[in-house]
Formats: sequence, C-alpha cells, structure tokens
Amino acid sequence: MKMTVKKARKLRDRLLLGGFVLMLLGYLYDPIFIVGLIVAFSCLIPDFLFNKCPHCGKRLGRNNGDFCQFCGKPLDQ
Repeated sequence: MKMTVKKARKLRDRLLLGGFVLMLLGYLYDPIFIVGLIVAFSCLIPDFLFNKCPHCGKRLGRNNGDFCQFCGKPLDQ
C-alpha cells in the first residue's frame, strides 16, 4: 500500500485528534496525558515524510488542495 498525500493528511489528522482526546482524558489519570502528548506529536511524522508533491518534490506546506501550488499537477494519482 502506497502512502499518498491524502492518506498522510488523514493519518495526521487522526493522530492529532486522538492525541488531543487522550490529553483531555489525562485530566483523570496523569500518565494518559503523556501518552496523548506523544500521540499528538507523532502526527508530525507523516506530515514531514509525505506532505510533498510526488512530481516536483517540493513541500506543500499548508496547501490542502488537490493540486501542487508549484507545478500545478494533481497530488494523488
């Protein structure tokens, strides 16, 4: 299974949301907060590794569109 830009964005969003929920549950039990913090920061991994154009290789930054802002080609094929 190939990791595409859209799949990486979904994974990033799910990790961030899950980590945030765990951090909120950490209010009840402190070690859960640390686990939530680790999960939330792990969302940076797919963002750094896969949030780049598959054609020109430039980082997409905050671009959440379907096309690269640099070369104009579609991100997922």
